[in-house]
Amino acid sequence: MESTTLDREADSAPGVQERLLIAGTAEFVRHGFQGASISAIVGAANCNVRMVYHYFGNKLGLYRACIARAYGHLRDAEAQAAFWNAPPRDAIAELVRFTFDYMLNYPEFQGLMRVENMADGQHVREVGSVNDRAASLFGRMNTVLDDGLRDGSFQHRPDAGALYLSILGLCTIHIANRHTMQVVMGRDLACADFLVPRREEVVRIVLASLGGAQGPQGVA
Repeated sequence: MESTTLDREADSAPGVQERLLIAGTAEFVRHGFQGASISAIVGAANCNVRMVYHYFGNKLGLYRACIARAYGHLRDAEAQAAFWNAPPRDAIAELVRFTFDYMLNYPEFQGLMRVENMADGQHVREVGSVNDRAASLFGRMNTVLDDGLRDGSFQHRPDAGALYLSILGLCTIHIANRHTMQVVMGRDLACADFLVPRREEVVRIVLASLGGAQGPQGVA
């Protein structure tokens, strides 16, 4: 009787759905979809297993919800950023810095994407919000790129998706390949002495690919 009461208290506590998403994300990142344990997830979320089925239907539903949550958090943060109304070169520079910092501060995003790519992306295709939210990001980028081409800030007008792919690659390679490249380069890729100049180097690379006039902050 006592354990049943405790279960009910845990299940009725505020935030149980969010706790399951956080615990699920951590478990899926560590063990992949197939290896993830529902028992471990509900244990970390401090709730009863029936809550998984109540909120998400099954393990797959929880996994897809974790993917949607990860993408949604990133897209919300991008949409709320103040740099979209800045001059075009500044806006792209700040998008790069934002992406660089986000990928460093939220490693679970890359972790989930790694798991899903190993599964050939079969589940992310079923999460419609992923594509819908990306369209909003590319729409904002297109506006900045069009403005930059019109006022001479940019000489090259790439496809927004292709540009974002370049930004994302440059902002994540030192994280995804950290351990091997630390051996190759003989330095710590997680320390500020590497990250701070690397961040600005990525900004320079992206802006250089767009051509055009030098920005007000002296970033070519």
